[in-house]
Amino acid sequence: MELVGAAVRFFWLVSLFQVLLAVSAVGTERSNTRFLLTANGTARERHSEEYCAMYDICGARSDGKVLNCPYGTPSVKPDDLLSSKIQSLCPTITGNVCCTEAQFDTLRTQVQQAIPFLVGCPACLRNFLNLFCELTCSPNQSLFINVTSVSKVKNNMTVDGIDYYITDEFGQGLYDSCKDVKFGTMNTRALEFIGAGAQNFREWFAFIGRRAALTVPGSPYAINFLPNATETSGMRPMNVSTYSCGDTSLGCSCGDCPSSTVCSNIAPPQQHKEESCSVRLGSIKAKCVDVSLAILYVILVSLFFGWGIFHRKRERNAAQRKPLSNRNDGNQLHGMESQKNEDLPME
Repeated sequence: MELVGAAVRFFWLVSLFQVLLAVSAVGTERSNTRFLLTANGTARERHSEEYCAMYDICGARSDGKVLNCPYGTPSVKPDDLLSSKIQSLCPTITGNVCCTEAQFDTLRTQVQQAIPFLVGCPACLRNFLNLFCELTCSPNQSLFINVTSVSKVKNNMTVDGIDYYITDEFGQGLYDSCKDVKFGTMNTRALEFIGAGAQNFREWFAFIGRRAALTVPGSPYAINFLPNATETSGMRPMNVSTYSCGDTSLGCSCGDCPSSTVCSNIAPPQQHKEESCSVRLGSIKAKCVDVSLAILYVILVSLFFGWGIFHRKRERNAAQRKPLSNRNDGNQLHGMESQKNEDLPME
């Protein structure tokens, strides 16, 4: 009996030790996990690398716009097909991802609405796509995305609002690359259409982050952009490198990027032309070449008309001289005949 009692006590000691280890492990896990209380106090997010703040689709609005699930999960390794699709649109996203194929297809459909406005400047378009690629599929999504509110759609919890931590450097680089981009032949800034005429990146982010009304293009949930905000526990703002519109690898036209060094190098030849020989005639400024051609033209026209006048005058003089000679010849003949008639009686 004593042996049995000793065995039981030993068993309970081992069980108690295992429970203490489990509690210690849970405590350690919680030290790296930030809990976010929502309207129903059930949502939880963990902010660390290779961890998602939201994953998959859990519902949709009445206008068909899908809503993400608010539950944090570890990032997932995509299959080869999904990986190649993500790389085609989001080359900065590699390895694991925080989006399903359905989420990525939704992202591609939404950004395609803005592509016609920004396609004239590849650098601007690339920066704009990176903004939403990181939001949707980045494997470190939880480091800069924080779900702030959720809602219930058909008994499923869905994301209703998020904080998006992002640096001023990225925001300024994005805005600078897009601020002069023109939309087609309308000669109007693209930001008039996709940024409500924003004059800086904060105004642009405020426009992008608005929850779109039903059937209106835009985000189905509110996005609160927090540039360079104080980092919460375990979080870091997103700061993917941006491309300048003057970058030769993703160059834009001079109309879309007048600050480009390629465009500024075109100016000196124009100054050289302005410094070429010119003649001012009153308020008119003409090039020496044009003046010389005009003078040569006047001379040639004058010579042509002068030759015509001279030739006509010469023909007129010749015509006047011919009748006079005929009259003189007639007088001479008449004189000879009268002289012969006068000589006849004498003979």
